[in-house]
Amino acid sequence: MLQRIRCHPYLFLFLLSAYLYLIGNALIPVTDTAEANYALTAREMVLSGDWLSPQIYGRYWYDKPIFFYWELALSFAVFGFNDWAARFPSAVLGCVNVLFLFWFARRVYDERTAWTASIILALSLEFWLLSKAVITDAALFFFMSAAVAFFYLGYTENRRYYFLCWAAAGLAVLTKGPIGLLLPGFSCLLFLLWKRDLREMAHVHFFSGLLLFCLVGGSWYFFMTEVHGRDFLLNFLGVHNFLRATVPEHARQNVWYFYLLMFLAGFAPWSFAFPVSLFRRWKHRRTLPALPDISVFLLIWAFSVLLIFQIIATKYTTYTFPSLFAFALLAGRLWQGRLCTVAKIGAAAGAVYTALALIVAPMTAERFSGAAAGTTLARMDTADAPILFYKDYRTSTVYYSGKPILRLTTEKAKEDMQPGGLSWNAKNVMPFYTEEEMAAVHGQRYFVILPEEKKEEFLRTHQGEAASVTDTGAYLILDWHQA
Repeated sequence: MLQRIRCHPYLFLFLLSAYLYLIGNALIPVTDTAEANYALTAREMVLSGDWLSPQIYGRYWYDKPIFFYWELALSFAVFGFNDWAARFPSAVLGCVNVLFLFWFARRVYDERTAWTASIILALSLEFWLLSKAVITDAALFFFMSAAVAFFYLGYTENRRYYFLCWAAAGLAVLTKGPIGLLLPGFSCLLFLLWKRDLREMAHVHFFSGLLLFCLVGGSWYFFMTEVHGRDFLLNFLGVHNFLRATVPEHARQNVWYFYLLMFLAGFAPWSFAFPVSLFRRWKHRRTLPALPDISVFLLIWAFSVLLIFQIIATKYTTYTFPSLFAFALLAGRLWQGRLCTVAKIGAAAGAVYTALALIVAPMTAERFSGAAAGTTLARMDTADAPILFYKDYRTSTVYYSGKPILRLTTEKAKEDMQPGGLSWNAKNVMPFYTEEEMAAVHGQRYFVILPEEKKEEFLRTHQGEAASVTDTGAYLILDWHQA
């Protein structure tokens, strides 16, 4: 058995990864807000037939570049609008990431290191989570990893790999934005500075590579600028890049130890043993051995990711995820003599992830999703009655119902939340309906979605009666007739 596994490493790693990242996906509903935004945008892309200008709630949406929407929309077009299809693209990229890391590790280190590093990456907590999530990070991980890996191979083996580096950077930019070029470029430049070999910049095929990068990563940006002009530039570059880098979206997370905690949690179960192993090696030898170029290069990549995102004002749990490519390789090299131990820990982690995917994740996701309300609403005959969401607006409910849902608020709150300029209000593109509009119309029928604990508050402040109340779990749907 072990001999067959060694003879077919890619097949074994693919089957292991596919099991980890696909199991239970049909049971896990799309959650708010990030997953639901991606899912609803891709759904509208398929239904509208417009595969170039992302839309949400029927309005153009400039939150992220196009590539992940393409992945998700293609999955929906093939498999239909369901939870399994929503999570399929990230699962595929998760498998590709594990196989790519094995290929690269075997090329720059050896096969035993490649096996150890692949198991470590595949069974890291954050990698498992994001290979099941409906967000861009699994795709970004691959393109950024490919960019830095192909740069190193271009530097050490064959300069033709530089073209693959440029192409991968272009796809990273098409997935996340300018950081897809700036971060790998910064790390590669630091490596050349460490090598005292800036002359290599003359051999990276700068002009032809830049042309390839622009064709791969820039064509869509050119199209969007031509079609949508200032609105696209203000929202995508202004709000979702410049503002995100300079003004914290979640101020409580803007602390120096945030990414340290993310590393400990995200690289579990390996993160706690990693520094201990380094310390023991140092204690035994009283010095660390001279590192080969590849290990230095990986350290530069890992700490560049941590440093740049520490400087950026907005902190997200997923921002430093690309550094796991380097940490998994370095840990694989450190523990390449303990492959059996790593495999045993990995098997235990895999058993835990299976239980999480089949039992814990579905129940947890349900708490952060309006899926039950949405699927119930999809079966209801709402005719032309406006559908309102009172408090705790859920984009996932719109995605699952396939019906327009308006956010019920006051006129003043609506004015305060209107998008415009360099403001986080750019995310408030859902349709609104005000309390004042509701009060001005007599005898109107509405369907009102609201948290169960807000029912008495709504009945107290609105004149009318509910013809029926449908309980969907966390949310109620009132068939409401305005007095």
